[in-house]
Amino acid sequence: MTPPSTLAIEQDHAWLIAIPKRDEFTQPQFHFGERVKWSGEDTQGVWSRKTGRIIGLKFTHNFQWYYSIQFDAEFLPLEAIAEEVWIAESELKLVPDSASIRQQLKPESEWLMTQAAAQVLGISAEQLRKLRRRHLFRVGYHYRDTSVPGSGLPRWQWHVERCSKALAMPPEKRPSSTKQD
Repeated sequence: MTPPSTLAIEQDHAWLIAIPKRDEFTQPQFHFGERVKWSGEDTQGVWSRKTGRIIGLKFTHNFQWYYSIQFDAEFLPLEAIAEEVWIAESELKLVPDSASIRQQLKPESEWLMTQAAAQVLGISAEQLRKLRRRHLFRVGYHYRDTSVPGSGLPRWQWHVERCSKALAMPPEKRPSSTKQD
């Protein structure tokens, strides 16, 4: 009999999620139960890829998300299965699977105003506008101006899914006008 891919824990959990009203706060990129992968060094100094499911998360004083991850059981000895580790968000990559809740979290509208789009994308509204000025996004495809003609004040709406794909492109592969000055 093969072991399950993750250790089943028969406990009910109640979660309190408090969101501070601070500019530095960002939405988490990953969610409970999602499967992620990362590279790590074991106790013998050997680097390898590891996978697991998110069982907890915290936003630290240095304005970064850390995730508590329970290792997948497929490639580990039984004594290591119950271990969990805390990994920084920047080190993780999503492994799409049927347990992911991403489809349920998609916004109802494909086009969102600047602040809402920035929050979904996990960046600040100013960073989103800066990337537009540096031509990472194309007018009519990634963003559009919904202001009254002649008002002089743009009201940008953003196509979050398309912007997310543009942001996923490595910086070195982006158009040259988007690179740092």
